[in-house]
Amino acid sequence: MYSIRAILFDLDGVIVDSNPAIESFWKSVTDQEAIELTDTAIRTWIHGRKVGDTLAGLFGHLSEERHQEIREAAYQFDLSITPKAVAGVTEFIRQLRDHSLPVGLVTSSHHSRMLNMITQLDIHDRFTHFVTAQDVSKGKPDPEPYLAMSSKMGLDPGDCLVFEDAISGIQSAQNAGMHSIGIGKDWARQDLCLHGAKDVISDFAEIRIHQRTFTTPNGTVFTAIG
Repeated sequence: MYSIRAILFDLDGVIVDSNPAIESFWKSVTDQEAIELTDTAIRTWIHGRKVGDTLAGLFGHLSEERHQEIREAAYQFDLSITPKAVAGVTEFIRQLRDHSLPVGLVTSSHHSRMLNMITQLDIHDRFTHFVTAQDVSKGKPDPEPYLAMSSKMGLDPGDCLVFEDAISGIQSAQNAGMHSIGIGKDWARQDLCLHGAKDVISDFAEIRIHQRTFTTPNGTVFTAIG
């Protein structure tokens, strides 16, 4: 059993089921550049990463002019996404606020994109704090995004539970000294636990809530205090 005072969420793949569309976009770009986009590359350089990190990791050999073209294409792609919520997440977030538990969102996306996504899901008023790409100099897996959030909340990092779907996000939370639960299926269960997740769930419909206690199907228990 773990004691917590706040719950933090990533955006893509955790709140918004956008990963298939994101992978498809980057596959189209790597195809244009004759780059093989492997599953390892997707997990390492795309999910949970800033666009600049993706460019450096996969397209470092290209010109700055081409980088700018890809950035603009990525921006236009982001604007075109119609978000669909990960199963159970909107109700889960609403219940957290009903229990007066601080809820934060930590994403590598820019603030405007993040706000557009959660507004369309009608959960924009359920978060107490945000950390987006503009708020940090280093993105995940560096701990800076999650340390920035714990600082904003005035909490010790060890009092926070993070939900992440990407290895870089789990590493960021782990490096910040926070607890984390992975979101994913298949390969994710082993990889996310290997990098520090306390447990992995398929979606939020699997979490049982009793008062201020949250239990996963595997019996991992987090209790909100304070």
